Amino acid sequence: MTGSVIFGDTVQIAGVDGDVTVSLDRPPYQVTTADDAPVPLSAARARAQPSRLLLARHQIVPFTGRERTLDRLAAWIGGDEPVTALLVHGAGGQGKTRLAAHVSTSCAAAGWAAWQVTYTPTPVAGSTPVSRVALPGGAVLAVVDYADRWPASALLALLTQLRDLHIRAGARVRVLMLARSDGYWWPALADRADSNLSIEVDQFPLPALSADSVDDRPGLFATAAGRFAAVLDVAAPAEGWPVPDLTGGRFGQVLAVHMAALAEVDAARRGDVLPGGPDAVSSYLLGREQAYWQQLHTRAEAPVQTPPEVMHRAVVAATLTGARPRSEARHALTDAGFADTGPAADRLIDDHSTCYPPSDTRTVFEPLHPDRLGEDLLALSTPGHDSSNRLERDWTPEAITALLTTSEAPPAWTSSAITVLVEAAHRWPHLATTVLYPLIRAHPRLAVTAGGATLTRLASIPGIELTILETLEPLLPPDRHIDLDIAAAAITDTLTHHRLTHTTDPAHRAHLHANHAWRLANAGQRQRALAPAENAVRIRRRLAEVNPNAHLPNLAKSLNTLGALLAMLGRREQALGSVEEATGIYRRLVGANLDTYLPDLAGSLNNLGTLLAALGQQEQALAPVDEATSIYRRLAEANPDTHLP
Repeated sequence: MTGSVIFGDTVQIAGVDGDVTVSLDRPPYQVTTADDAPVPLSAARARAQPSRLLLARHQIVPFTGRERTLDRLAAWIGGDEPVTALLVHGAGGQGKTRLAAHVSTSCAAAGWAAWQVTYTPTPVAGSTPVSRVALPGGAVLAVVDYADRWPASALLALLTQLRDLHIRAGARVRVLMLARSDGYWWPALADRADSNLSIEVDQFPLPALSADSVDDRPGLFATAAGRFAAVLDVAAPAEGWPVPDLTGGRFGQVLAVHMAALAEVDAARRGDVLPGGPDAVSSYLLGREQAYWQQLHTRAEAPVQTPPEVMHRAVVAATLTGARPRSEARHALTDAGFADTGPAADRLIDDHSTCYPPSDTRTVFEPLHPDRLGEDLLALSTPGHDSSNRLERDWTPEAITALLTTSEAPPAWTSSAITVLVEAAHRWPHLATTVLYPLIRAHPRLAVTAGGATLTRLASIPGIELTILETLEPLLPPDRHIDLDIAAAAITDTLTHHRLTHTTDPAHRAHLHANHAWRLANAGQRQRALAPAENAVRIRRRLAEVNPNAHLPNLAKSLNTLGALLAMLGRREQALGSVEEATGIYRRLVGANLDTYLPDLAGSLNNLGTLLAALGQQEQALAPVDEATSIYRRLAEANPDTHLP
């Protein structure tokens, strides 16, 4: 085991005299040595299925540009911090995976251990519960893709284990996280990583091409077209490949430019003319997928039995479910109404695997890649976008809904399917209104099952219907929840702004501000929480002056919240005034109603003592803490289950 690290269930027991309980819980992630060598792709396979030329693992187009980002990453890697995490975020197709592979290869060449970490919420049958990876030197780079789709608890577990690796082995650790967004999930994670684990964290958006290097989209197009043409054995026109209009935001991503170049080259090879319109490239490439299904179905030798129309359904299902064990794939086809669970389902699964070989032999249903193309398939297969769309099918909305709702309990692929639908809805509004929103209205728990990260992305869909968020709001936990705090903050943020514009009742407005502050603070956004917390105090103070019996309790609660926020932001002197005022109010309330407010007084006294101690006033802190302890003793004698903690 020398020179290696094991992630998973490694247990050594010796010299035991009594009973021992061993927990075999496995971490919800798998760590493997990064393998960034290009995977060969034959010309025949590329001509039959051009989309494979876009996959990062084949590295058809060499990594270029990104000079500023590479300089920034080099400075981060070479820094003095023993353990640090960095988030690089950008839209799908921006080139995050290729960038990480380039950095990983450079680190490995310098003697670092380069690891790839994959989220695995449920182990695949036959998989090994232990990940053993090499640690040849004194430094490791761990790359975490799709970090915004991980539960916060899983990311914190990984960071904890990597921090412990540094403590035990002295290794320098760099954790490079890749994500589409840095929304509410990142501040919550960064706050806990910094305060609980003492891990340095930072983030930056992956710049658009124009901001990261010389903005040469035509040059990028020409390079990509040349490489694609070489693999497809297509001669370039004498005047070079015609460059389309690449201006505007749609072509600010590397993948978008590559897709345009691939469509141009393949169309020239086939003598086709690309259709016009903003979705022409995706439509063309997906049409080539259809042609590939037809080719396999009609070939003379070992034809695929599944006709193209049925294969279309299977590819839609697999793009939603993601790679699955065969038993789950059978159920998915049955739930969607595409096949029976018997031989028909197995034949369809086998034929799909011929079209899309699984990357893991223990699974089937490899989704359509790149992700962006798979999302485009779902959107263009769904009615409501364009009447001339050749991919549109009337069965799509019903099949997607059935895939997720036929079983009594949410199926194993719920998180994957909802996440894909949410990501696609960011670019395709008709998919949201036709499929996603009706699905969530009728079955809101599916969205909650998908997890906090997906809920957060859902809340950020441009122009999202507020009724969707209002449907989800009652299902959010009332108290802190490590994996749902981010979603609660995102949903509350949107709803609060809307509700404040539609009410003039001061008590209701104060409640909205107080709840907003609470949710933001739980998600680690303390600076943003400060303004609504101050608004709640200001409104409730005015209300309490008019009707103290009705509003003093809420004022005291808001003062305590404000004091806690100010303290966490380092403004302890200001915090002290708020907490002292809250404690005084609770004393007054206890005099009128002992049983109701005595626990609140004890909590406020405890806060006061803690804050005084933090200000260096230990002698003054002793009295309120002593009083709080005495109160809690009395409460625990009467109700130990509630008050002993």
